[in-house]
Order: sequence, then C-alpha cells, then structure tokens
Amino acid sequence: MTTDFVAPVHVRWSDIDMYQHINHATMVTLLEEARIPFLRPAFESVIEEIGLLIHEVKILYKGQLRLRDSPLQVTMFAKRVRAVDFTIGYEVRKHNQTLEDKPSVIAETQLAAVHIKEQRLQRLTPEQREYLLRYQR
Repeated sequence: MTTDFVAPVHVRWSDIDMYQHINHATMVTLLEEARIPFLRPAFESVIEEIGLLIHEVKILYKGQLRLRDSPLQVTMFAKRVRAVDFTIGYEVRKHNQTLEDKPSVIAETQLAAVHIKEQRLQRLTPEQREYLLRYQR
C-alpha cells in the first residue's frame, strides 16, 4: 500500500492575478512550498552539502484555483526514484476537497541531487531512497 504526503499551502493575496485565479508562475512557487516539508526528512541533514536541482517541471491544469480555495491541499508522491534523480508527482485540490475529488492541478517535478562544492551529480543515499520509495505510487 502506498502512502501519500499531503501539505497545506496557503494562497496569498499577491498570488492572484487579474483574472482572480492563481497563475502558472505562482503555481510553480506553491509546488515548491509544498515540496519543502515533503523532502525535509530525507535531505535536511545534508542541505549544506547536497542541493536538489530542478531538471523538469510539468503542470496540467484541470480547473481554476482562487484565493477562497486556500489552503490548497497538495498531495505528493514519488513517481520515479533513480540513482541520482527522482520525480515527484503532485495533485492540488481546494481546501474543502478530499483525495477522492479530482484535482485542479496535476504536476510533476524531476529533481537531481548535486554535490554543491564539487558541482557534480550525487547518488542518493540508501536512506534517501528508502524515504522516497515509501511514498512511491
């Protein structure tokens, strides 16, 4: 049985565009805000040495999200875990929706681990892999 990680993310007044919904650039930032508590347990202890670089971001919009939909419920899971990179899947729902409701946004982010000082790709540790695989879907 897989487990998902759900993080509430608050929408700020400044996140709303002239059409009264969250625009694309803001959605990328909100996904990042959700990702921080998800990845903290696996990567916080090495944050001075190992960075996570974004390789690719994909976002599919299924419905509008507005200020009144806050806090957004961002469900995250590992889609793929490889030696030096992994992909996180996201489902973004309004605050009053459950996991059975269709998400308004479906996204994924591929991240690569990089040794900061040596500027090279870094293999994930067994503990990091184990953590991510716990959330694999």
